[in-house]
Amino acid sequence: MSDRAPKWRSLLGEPDLTAAKTILLGFVIICSLQVFLRFILPVPLSWTEELVSAFVIWMTFLGVIAVERKGTHIRVELIDEVFPAKVVAVIYGLFDVAILACLIAIIWGGWETLHETAYQRTPALGIPLNALIAVVPLASIPLAYFVIRNAVRRFREAWS
Repeated sequence: MSDRAPKWRSLLGEPDLTAAKTILLGFVIICSLQVFLRFILPVPLSWTEELVSAFVIWMTFLGVIAVERKGTHIRVELIDEVFPAKVVAVIYGLFDVAILACLIAIIWGGWETLHETAYQRTPALGIPLNALIAVVPLASIPLAYFVIRNAVRRFREAWS
């Protein structure tokens, strides 16, 4: 087996993280282009800020999915050290319930927003506004799945 096979497998196995990395690369390229054109050549582009804003929104939500999928989000590790595993599972379970409530509100509100902005377009690029904000409710669905999956794993480990 070649050295490249595991890399490709990890890229295919982590589409959320791969997409976020690709968007970050596009973000860096477009921002660099904008700085060069604005300050070196006095020819600023109006569409770059719009596209970079879209990239930030998509990259954020795809990154959050990747972090929750891996279970590597920021948390207070003192809780893990002070309390027994069952208490920690319950505390994090309460956090998970709060997160799920927020995600349900985001999915519901995001769906309503998609309907309200169905015919709007961005000023510079003319991209449908839905293409920019669709990631909010769409990303919340797999995010909710990973929150539930991680909570179930945590409870199983604590009570086994």
